Amino acid sequence: MRNRGKVAFAEIFVATIAAVVLGAACSSSAGHSATGKVVTPPAPPAKPATTTTTQPTAIGLRTNADEQAELGPDKPLTPAQRQQVALQLVVARSTAMQYPTVADATKAGYILAGQFTPGAGAHYVSISRSAGSYTSHSSAVDPANPLALIYQGTAPTSRVTGLMYGSFTTTAPEGFAGPNDRWHRHTNLCITFDKGKIGVPFPPDSDVKKSACDALHGQFMRETLWMVHAWVVPGWESPQGVFSHANVDLHCADGTDRTDKVGFCTGASA
Repeated sequence: MRNRGKVAFAEIFVATIAAVVLGAACSSSAGHSATGKVVTPPAPPAKPATTTTTQPTAIGLRTNADEQAELGPDKPLTPAQRQQVALQLVVARSTAMQYPTVADATKAGYILAGQFTPGAGAHYVSISRSAGSYTSHSSAVDPANPLALIYQGTAPTSRVTGLMYGSFTTTAPEGFAGPNDRWHRHTNLCITFDKGKIGVPFPPDSDVKKSACDALHGQFMRETLWMVHAWVVPGWESPQGVFSHANVDLHCADGTDRTDKVGFCTGASA
């Protein structure tokens, strides 16, 4: 039983890191340019870029239907839903503001997962909190307990911009009140762990095979848990909506959206 507990925690750890890394790495393709292209902010493209012409490997990208759905317009809310989601977002905003800077997050035990990504910023996660919060497979969201804190950079003074929530439910969770928090998953993720650093050698949602990940001694996931972003911090509201996949106002430190093959900024990100 004790060994099973250790295995369960390891599975949660990998799944949590996978969600956070993917939440960062995939947003550049959902609201920004294709790999290596510099765009003029803040105008986003009409739909996610799926070109693979700049990929250094033969790995091809696949359309993510969940991400496509997140780009749709918001639906009307009932008065009851409007009141409930407003209260939930107040709690979410209050939670984010408890950690106004990266220094506050790291002091509280949060660690950087992945790297900075245009549209998604830098994701910081607390493994201990995540392990205790996402084993229940509950469909309801706890706005006071996000999976990750999102920042505008990785410097100690970088400011918080939003939150990311996760769920291990089989189908998309009920989440926030109303129909506008469209949750998403990703497929075929390879994560490597080396000397305390987390690596993502292949683009998520690609046709990479497990054997390619095994060759790099990586952890391979066919499918991640459900996740959704919430851009609740004043001054960092997403032009595409509070639950939009990406926030088009988040750019690399050089003001561009230039990324590597996975989706991380190629230049400075602080």
